[in-house]
This record gives sequence, structure tokens and C-alpha cells, in this order.
Amino acid sequence: MAEFLRSIPLFWAKVISIFLYLLLALWVITRPREFIYRGAPDGKGWRDLRWWAITLIGIQIFLYLIF
Repeated sequence: MAEFLRSIPLFWAKVISIFLYLLLALWVITRPREFIYRGAPDGKGWRDLRWWAITLIGIQIFLYLIF
């Protein structure tokens, strides 16, 4: 198994990682509003954790593309 993994180009590891991050971003976007704002004192936009998560996932994807 180790030889098989060594024979795969690193490009595919990057593609798979980015795909998994995009899948995670899709999951984050589909969370209902009630779930996101549970326990928040108000429904202000900056408290929407979906946007924070998408921003961080975007930064991670950018880093994977660069390095």
C-alpha cells in the first residue's frame, strides 16, 4: 500500500484536499439559519458563522493552491 501511495503524484493530493474543503464549504452553507444563530443575542450579519467559516476555508484553499 505504501508503494502505491508513493506512486501517486502530489498534484492529486492537492486536488483531493481542495475537493474536501469545497465539500466542507458546501456543508457549511447548507446549515439552517436557526442553527447558526442559536444562542446569539441578536441576528446581526457579522454573527453568521457561515461567512466566517467560508472565509477561512477560502484562505485554506488559497494556501493549498500557492504551496
